[in-house]
Amino acid sequence: MNYGAAALMDMLIACTALGLTLLGAVEGSPFNVPDFNFRFALLMAVGGLGTALGSIYLSRLSDRFGRKPVILISLVGIVGTCLLFAVADRWWHLFAITVARAAFMGMFWPSLEARITDGADGREMTRRLGWFGISFCAGLLLGYPLSGLLHDASEHVPFYAGAGFGVLLFVLLVAVFRRDRTHDGHLPAIQPDGEQTDAEPPPPPALRRAFLLTAWISNALAYAAASILRNMFPRFAKLTAADGGLDFTGFETGLIAAGTSGAMLVAFLVLGKYHFWHYRYRYLLLGQLAMLVSGLIFATASSMSILVAGSLVFGSGAGMVYISSMYYSLSGHTARAGQSGLHEGILCFGWCGGMIIVAAVSRYVAAHRTPYWVCTAILAVGIVVQAVLYGRARRSAGNGRREARTQSP
Repeated sequence: MNYGAAALMDMLIACTALGLTLLGAVEGSPFNVPDFNFRFALLMAVGGLGTALGSIYLSRLSDRFGRKPVILISLVGIVGTCLLFAVADRWWHLFAITVARAAFMGMFWPSLEARITDGADGREMTRRLGWFGISFCAGLLLGYPLSGLLHDASEHVPFYAGAGFGVLLFVLLVAVFRRDRTHDGHLPAIQPDGEQTDAEPPPPPALRRAFLLTAWISNALAYAAASILRNMFPRFAKLTAADGGLDFTGFETGLIAAGTSGAMLVAFLVLGKYHFWHYRYRYLLLGQLAMLVSGLIFATASSMSILVAGSLVFGSGAGMVYISSMYYSLSGHTARAGQSGLHEGILCFGWCGGMIIVAAVSRYVAAHRTPYWVCTAILAVGIVVQAVLYGRARRSAGNGRREARTQSP
């Protein structure tokens, strides 16, 4: 049921996210303004910052009071914000609702992630993280096209659909929690006799820290890029050609957005089963290069088939980056809601930072393609920074091994 919760929650998120973006493409809507990119980027930045702070600070409530009450309370708040989005008709309404929603999101996700991985480490934790990734990607994969299809009927319906998914999730979780008499907090990691907790012995501490740091950086940048592609692109895609857009339907726009989730699902299916990527930097780098190629595609292409391909490429790289950040964050830790909160918080800080950069650039360069060039530049700079950090860590680890050999009798 934990995996089903992730899927339903992301169906809710996909309906709300695409519904918000497409409000700016509705003829006569108060949200359809010339400086939409600037305003909407600020809105997403506020949401990212609020979720980051909520994930880092409010996630600790789950380690203290248990997973179940925090998950249910946050879910009630999220459903309420969906309903408020449906009736909002001013920009300040969107900002106020987004602040509340961000806090509840910061409570929900770390608590659910901790509940899923409680009692596991190493290979078993990798398997659970893989299924968790598959679940939330399945929710996005279904939610984005559904939201686009519903928006073609009315711009308010996606928000009501999201609230409906939340109510269904709440009822299912209450039923499951009543039957579930297991410990509602961290369980010690237990491995079958003779099974190693990792696919191979971990590297020296300096390299482990470097992997954690580079995974956090890459995940922050991945979600900076994802926030741009998922939240800025749909309006551009749905605008008419006369307004400088691509003139896609809501359903077609949702399919493009869903491509990322489809590729991430496949990535989680593979990476959750196999362990070849543990503590191997080339796979983390390859994932980011894939996202960089995708950014270039969105910055230049107008064909739906090419854009779907770009979305798939992005999702394959983002899946590698996300599961790496989760694994390196949680492996070996006990207070997992707090650790998961750090992972989610850093992710959302990246989301916020990407949106702030887009807002600043869009203030002076108002072209529709500007956000996707910004996305590409962010990924390129991040790859360079991580390569430097990883190189220094390798040299430090090598020097440490040499000193240990010279000092041994």
